[in-house]
This record gives sequence, structure tokens and C-alpha cells, in this order.
Amino acid sequence: MAGLLDLPNEIILFIVDYLQAGIQEAEVQVPFYRLGDAYRDAIDHDQPRMTGYLRSLILLCHRFHDLLTPIMYRDILVRDYNFGGKRRPLDQLNRTLQQNPGLNEFITSASISCGDSLADYSILPLVPFFWYASMYTLTIHTFNDWSPLEFEDDSHVGTSPVEFLRLLGCGAHEEALASTLSWPAVLKSLHYDVEQGEWDGHAEGEPAKEWTTTAFVRALQSQKSTLEELILTRPRCVHEGLYTGPHIILSEFTALKTLQIYHAFLRGWDESFRIWRCLPPNLEVLEVFYDDTDLYRFQNDCEPDGYDSFLPDLIRHKRTRLPHLHTVTIYSPENRYDSESEGEDERTVNVPGLWELPSSLASETEAAGIILNVWLGIDEWSFDSKGLL
Repeated sequence: MAGLLDLPNEIILFIVDYLQAGIQEAEVQVPFYRLGDAYRDAIDHDQPRMTGYLRSLILLCHRFHDLLTPIMYRDILVRDYNFGGKRRPLDQLNRTLQQNPGLNEFITSASISCGDSLADYSILPLVPFFWYASMYTLTIHTFNDWSPLEFEDDSHVGTSPVEFLRLLGCGAHEEALASTLSWPAVLKSLHYDVEQGEWDGHAEGEPAKEWTTTAFVRALQSQKSTLEELILTRPRCVHEGLYTGPHIILSEFTALKTLQIYHAFLRGWDESFRIWRCLPPNLEVLEVFYDDTDLYRFQNDCEPDGYDSFLPDLIRHKRTRLPHLHTVTIYSPENRYDSESEGEDERTVNVPGLWELPSSLASETEAAGIILNVWLGIDEWSFDSKGLL
């Protein structure tokens, strides 16, 4: 049997790519409303074992060093803490890239925090990552700048190759957020996990600001003709009363095809809310998570049909306002009941799972050409981030 050193380069690369692909596929299994916590969990822990295996192979011989170094630096995960009094992991990475500038050409994705307890959580140290030639996916934690960074001119705007951007635990104020979102040439996907409470911070003598979906949409204007996917969430917290603003309006985002959003941001405080007026016209996939069931529930006895009125409203206007919409998925941690039982006493609490659609709703969604799944009783915050990155 041939030893590892006897294998041709093509076989070795195939094996390493296969092992890495098996790990990264785990990301697909995490529902959108759990992604923020999953990424936070991942960055708080050591690198995946595969990274250690690659490092060992690279040190084995010059041949493996030259062959596997591009893979070693392809997907970067920088831990968010100091260890043993040593240099911060981000500082170590930046030093390595400065000493070996050719390495940054291999980086296609990176997950990095703006700072730790000793830092100011500014995006400034991460700016170079936006302009690495092969950078495709960038995940940034705790971007909390109040003001935009200063550049000599605007020549950098619209020149970053980043197409997939995740801003997790992001408390950056509107101007700083808008500036950063203007850097990519073509931003196709954005996961904006907003830390709303950070907007309360303000300089002495200036009025306090409040986060709203309106301010976020203004900040995103530079990408409204290119953005194809938007995930809008917030970190797990006690947030009753934290968001009481208007519902989100994305009707000008003509390229947007997939929207995954918390219900509080979708509906807002407006009792006259009409979902078909605020959604992007070319939307194909809509996923909604009821993140605050003390305020709104999907199952609602006060509604004529016994469930949130936005759903029948959406179905009725699908053909005229949202002709491309084909999939709607709803998640809520509330208990699942028998949809066809009559009277409160006949209702039965079931195990978490798919809600049985009432026959009338099932017929309407089928006629409208929509695949509807409603998951109730889900475990709101549990997830398995093992192998996520």
C-alpha cells in the first residue's frame, strides 16, 4: 500500500478538500435564527481539528508546505480571546500576513472579531481584510463604531471583492454602518445581527439615538440593486420593549430573492401592517422567526383565522405583488396545537414539529403556488455548532 508521501498531489488535495467540505456542510443544518449564536460559539472556541491536522502536514516536508499552505489560509477563523498572556490571535495573524504578504491572496473567507474586553470594538484593524484579492465571505463580530472611518477620498467605495458579509452582534451606528456597507462592489448576501442597545451610546451633549429598521434600510441603500439575500436577526437577550419601531420596508430592493427575518422587525408596531407592501417585489423565499412570543404569536385567538393575519394577507396578494414567491417557512417556540379541533378543551399540546395546516389555508397556499411550512414548539436557542467553521 502506498504511503501518504507516495500519493500524487491531486489525490492529497482531493482528500483534504473532501474532509474540509464534510465539516463545512454542517453550517447548512443550522436554521437562520440560530446562526448568530452558532457563530459566536464557534469563535469562542479553538480552531477545528482539521486546522491542527493541516498544520502538522505542512510541517512534514517542503512539498506539503507548498501544496497545503493555500488550503491552510483559505478559511480563517480567529478566536476572540487572549490565551496565556500571549498576543491576541488577530495580532498574531496580522503579523504573519505582514511578514508574508503573499498569504493574503489565499484567503477566501474569514471570521474575526473587532475586539475583546481590552479593545474598543472598532472595525479599523479589519479594514485590510475587505480588500484581500480573493476575499469572498467575511464574518465580523462586535462591529460597534459610532462614526465612519476616515479615508483620504472615496476611491475605496464600491471596490471590495466581498460578496457575503456577516455582521454579528453589530452595534455600529447608522453612519458607520452605511459607510462599511458601501465598500463591497457587489454585496450579494448580508447577515445583519443587530445589537440594538449599542445605539443608546452617544457623545456628551448629543441626543441619544434609537435603532430602527428605517435607519438600517437607509444604511443599506448602496446595495439595494445587488443584494440577493438578507438575514436580519438580533442576539439572544431580554429585549422586551427594546424594539418598538416601524416595520421594515424593502420594496426598493429589486434584486432581493431570500429574506430571513425576525418577526419583530418584519411587523414592527404598525397595526395596519400589510406585508405585501413592504417586501421586495422579486422575493422567492421568506422565512420568519417569532422571537418575542410575549408580544406576538403565530397562533392568535384574536385573529379571525386563529393565526397571524399577515399569512392570508400575503397569500391573497402573492400573484399581483410577489409573483416569484414560492416558499414560506415560519418558526415559533410556542406550543403546537391541533389546528382542526373545536373549542379550547379539545385542543391538544403536541410535541414540537410541523403545524398541521387548516384545510382552507392548505388549499389557498397550493392555489397560490406557495410551499408553506410552519414549525411550532421548536427549541428556541439550542443548536449544535460542532464543526460549523
